[in-house]
Amino acid sequence: MTEPSKKNTGNEVNRCEKQKKKGTAGKHPIVLVIVLMLSFFLTGGLWYLKKSIPDRLNVASLSDVDSLELPFNSMIKDEVVYASAGAESMKIPSEQIRIQCSFLGIVPLKTVEVSQKILPEVYPGGDTIGIFMKTQGVLIVGTGIVNGADGQKKEPALGIVQSGDYIIKINGQMVSGKKEVIDAVNQSEGKAIQITVLRGENEKNCELTPVRTKEGDYKVGIWVREDTQGIGTLTYADTEKHYGALGHGISDVDTGELLKIQGGTLYRASVQAVKKGEKGNPGELAGVIYYQEDQILGDITENGETGIKGTLNTFRAGQMKNLMQVAYRQEIKEGTASIFCCVDGEIREYQTVIEKINFGHRDVNKSMVIRVTDAELLEKTGGIVQGMSGSPIIQNGKLIGAVTHVFIADPSRGYAIFAENMIEG
Repeated sequence: MTEPSKKNTGNEVNRCEKQKKKGTAGKHPIVLVIVLMLSFFLTGGLWYLKKSIPDRLNVASLSDVDSLELPFNSMIKDEVVYASAGAESMKIPSEQIRIQCSFLGIVPLKTVEVSQKILPEVYPGGDTIGIFMKTQGVLIVGTGIVNGADGQKKEPALGIVQSGDYIIKINGQMVSGKKEVIDAVNQSEGKAIQITVLRGENEKNCELTPVRTKEGDYKVGIWVREDTQGIGTLTYADTEKHYGALGHGISDVDTGELLKIQGGTLYRASVQAVKKGEKGNPGELAGVIYYQEDQILGDITENGETGIKGTLNTFRAGQMKNLMQVAYRQEIKEGTASIFCCVDGEIREYQTVIEKINFGHRDVNKSMVIRVTDAELLEKTGGIVQGMSGSPIIQNGKLIGAVTHVFIADPSRGYAIFAENMIEG
């Protein structure tokens, strides 16, 4: 009886040890999951905090830095580093201050550069404008097949030029329009032509051999564009008649690239009809551009990331409101605002709400999310429609930004750019 009893005891001990090991092992995955989840949320939270802090800020006076309110200020510990206290060692310009932000004073987040800059007073716009721009050279928007006189299909431009290239010279001669390209190709009589294209910021020399068609002319199998036009909204003009409009640059519809321009003209325009925006189907302002010489408003000298710029010939009577201060981005608050736009022949003010402010968005044109709340504008347009880009946004008596994009899924909402970014350009 003794031996079986010892054997049973041994089995019981082994069983208990296995259960202990099993229980311990069962806890480890749970602990691991908890640790991973905490790490995920902590990392994500810190990333969100970091993105919510601007890389740089402008202030009217460096003494204002003490009253700056950064996002999540209660969670962020900051240390102000003044140029006067070690500018040489810290390599800080004398007109700049740096704010070193960290989470709870432990985890470094970002260093904010604060510079002194006086933002101007401007006239807010809101009027519909006609835009005509000439490209820098001739833009190649695509390549294709040429049916030769011998019945063969050929692609003379394939692998030599590409969409987005700008033809600036042919056989050493400057090119400004597509007619010059067509003439040079036809005059070649099938002999190779030397072309110079602008690809990005670099010039590239290429050789194309035109193909003779059954009709007796010559082609090189490229699709080109020399100009673009459309309507938008004027955002502001300063006392020197320098203006900013659209809040975003104009890109080619085929290449998606920002158009390089040699210049352009701003014309008067009027809205003839409104296509109301709906979920999944953005609306638009259908307008007419008056191309007559006496309808010219000004020139277009720049097509940049933050919009188009130039100089107005004159201020249109009734077009401009009173001078208004441009707001620093840190002054903008979530909540009630308004926009100026023209959808029925007259500039009107409509109510909106700033839903979100994003200092760290990679796209400067999407620094704010706005929502149209004005019942009259919602009835007319459904919210934001194409042609309203550039509509100035006003809050607390200051110009804070401009409408740039509409949400396809919800036309009452869209993106906006900081007016400060448009001014800086």
